[in-house]
Amino acid sequence: MEKQAIIRILKKAVKLPYRYAADLASARYIRKNMKKKNGDKIKVGFLVQMPELWDKQSGVYKLMCENDAFEPWLIIVPKYDIQELKLCKYGDEKEYFISQCINGKYKLAPDNAEDFDIQDENFEYLFYQRPYNNYLSKKLRSDYTVKFTKICYIPYATPEIKQTTIYPRNFFRDVYLGFMEDKGGAEENIRRMKRFSPKGIHNFVSMGYPPFERCLQLNSECSYERFLWTPRWSYDKITGGSHFMEYYKQLTEFEWDNSKFVVRPHPMMWDYFIRKGILDEAKKNEILSLWEKKGIPIDKNKSIEQTFDDTDVMISDRSSVIPMFFMTGKPVIYCPIECEYGSLFSTILPGLYIANSWEELEKYITMLKKHEDPLLPVRKKIIEESFLCNRSANANIVNAVIEDHEKS
Repeated sequence: MEKQAIIRILKKAVKLPYRYAADLASARYIRKNMKKKNGDKIKVGFLVQMPELWDKQSGVYKLMCENDAFEPWLIIVPKYDIQELKLCKYGDEKEYFISQCINGKYKLAPDNAEDFDIQDENFEYLFYQRPYNNYLSKKLRSDYTVKFTKICYIPYATPEIKQTTIYPRNFFRDVYLGFMEDKGGAEENIRRMKRFSPKGIHNFVSMGYPPFERCLQLNSECSYERFLWTPRWSYDKITGGSHFMEYYKQLTEFEWDNSKFVVRPHPMMWDYFIRKGILDEAKKNEILSLWEKKGIPIDKNKSIEQTFDDTDVMISDRSSVIPMFFMTGKPVIYCPIECEYGSLFSTILPGLYIANSWEELEKYITMLKKHEDPLLPVRKKIIEESFLCNRSANANIVNAVIEDHEKS
């Protein structure tokens, strides 16, 4: 056996007892908090850090603000610098989330405020935007907050592949109410946790995904004139699947004629590419200058759903924005990677145009510009048979929290 393989086995063996102990500790805290009821009002915190992800929680937050049973608060956290690997000082996320605060109830949790203890706020429930504790200060991480509040989670993204990284165990062990993207996501996380947790400690349920509810209501008319490209942020086989460097020149130089071409890079793309040496600052500026010269706009909407309304065709790497846009019924050209897909993505895959090369991507763009869309009836059938159940997702989640509070 190779030395590296032996080291991997030993590392795994060392981690197992710690993981088992951490799982049991989380289960004990959750069991204790299940009895927690702070008063007649249901006090709920929303940890918010990225404006681009607010669409996953905003509908639930809005309904809670309109319901006298709730007292919802925003806990605003600075963004995480993926190059420096630390929390930033406040940027535009502060002003954005203050503008989104409906009832005037918000708290600031700056990067240097380890003395900001969310335990003092006495929340009965706490919603997280992302399942990545390393992006937060220590007293906002789930392994701390699980000790005194019931952690809730609406996925910030949907898993496209089975070997996903968006269900990290060091967060999901702390989740009490997980409102998953579909039945497959709920069943997978129940399976992962049941070995270490008694029944009812972790509640992963599928009652509709809020982004799908809103996207089902968006403009479904397609003029086949406005094309949106959403390149992924990473080339890693598990977390990524980008084709940015392969296609940016061809898409920039393509004869779009009367069509409109818009680019919406993933928020982490430029910083990640520079940190990994895929390109440098000079190359980034060169590309941005070229787009400006060609009149190619960069979409800067905080909510991608605003962009969907003005988009006819999406060109995308593997991404959770594909299922969201799919709900509009408009066409997607997918630039794939070799992988085994998860249940949700497998459902929509027959309705996607799959481009394995520039030649195929160019062919589909040209075809759709001519209003030739043979997969339109396929997409409509998939939506009708598999996704209309998402139409009441936000209300279902709010009602689930009320029911849980009442039985506490």
